[in-house]
Amino acid sequence: MKNFTSIILVFLPQLLFAQNNFKIEFSAPTFENDSLYISPLMNAGYSPKLYAFEAVSNKNTSFKENFQTILIRVQPKNLVEGRILYPQPISFSHYDSKNNEGHSSRLFFLEKGNFKFSIDRNIRNMAFDYTLISGSPANTEYKTLKNKLKVFDEKLEILKDNDSKYFDAKQKYLQNYINKHPNSYVAFWEIVNDYSSFGFNKSYFKSLTLFSPNVKKTHSYLEFKKILEIDSSTNVGENFPDVSFSSNEKIVKSDFSIYKVTLIDYWATWCIPCIRDLPNLVELYEKYKNKGVNFISVTDENKKEKIDLATKILEDNKVGWKNYFDVNKEFHKSLNISGYPTQILVDSNGKIIARKEGDLDKIEAVIKKSIE
Repeated sequence: MKNFTSIILVFLPQLLFAQNNFKIEFSAPTFENDSLYISPLMNAGYSPKLYAFEAVSNKNTSFKENFQTILIRVQPKNLVEGRILYPQPISFSHYDSKNNEGHSSRLFFLEKGNFKFSIDRNIRNMAFDYTLISGSPANTEYKTLKNKLKVFDEKLEILKDNDSKYFDAKQKYLQNYINKHPNSYVAFWEIVNDYSSFGFNKSYFKSLTLFSPNVKKTHSYLEFKKILEIDSSTNVGENFPDVSFSSNEKIVKSDFSIYKVTLIDYWATWCIPCIRDLPNLVELYEKYKNKGVNFISVTDENKKEKIDLATKILEDNKVGWKNYFDVNKEFHKSLNISGYPTQILVDSNGKIIARKEGDLDKIEAVIKKSIE
């Protein structure tokens, strides 16, 4: 009896693993001998740290755990296997090194079970998509829910100042839906999607309380709640946190006191809109530097070659204000940066008065109002 019990204990973890397996089979003729990625969505709110799945690496497949990304060297027939405990939205993506462009498919929900795909691309515009040959419960639910939400989504624009009545109506619908379906991971990820698309809103906290204990104990739920809590404490109306880049380079509350307003621009060398905005930032600087407005740049780079590149970009654009390098991601973590470029306006008391992602017209409107 003792030996039998030992055998059960040995095989139980393997059995549990098998119950949460996923298997992806796909063909992608136009990508053969090229690479495809299966990864979190490119939207900023879908941070890899929200994800929790594993994939088996082999000759043609490698799993990048830190990025929750599966890299596949495409063959005539492709098989990806792994383990996932609950549904998570991901997409196929491709990086075109020749044109320095990335392309991503629409999302699908990865969950335990078997998936079969056919993937193709339009050679002319490099866009591509997939056909899901075999369905799954989460993908079926997602299609149904999105059809119901279409009446709200059609009225809302990504990263724009939307009419609050449409946003509020959507959140109320989702809350009613969660009340009826407290185990819905699809509804949970729709809240993440809204955060990614429309920014922080306090209503997300209420929605999160409505989920079942099973959802609330997941890695994704707990990490997303942390993100919202940080965002809540660093949003408009809250105090800007002290940030340390090194032992002698810091941004602290007293730095803001001698200016009417301080504009902080967070950017990276790989961010094309960031670099495109630099001449406009320089124009704003020349316009307001003698009117009590301070400018600071924070660059999200920590490797020497990238720091050198950033320095050259700033010099080429004749940037005349202080730049810090966020080498330890302290600024990124403290302010919960979810998109690039991010501009934050801080008043003389150290309070955040505006926070936008690449919307300099609205940033300037707040500057004007603040220096009147």
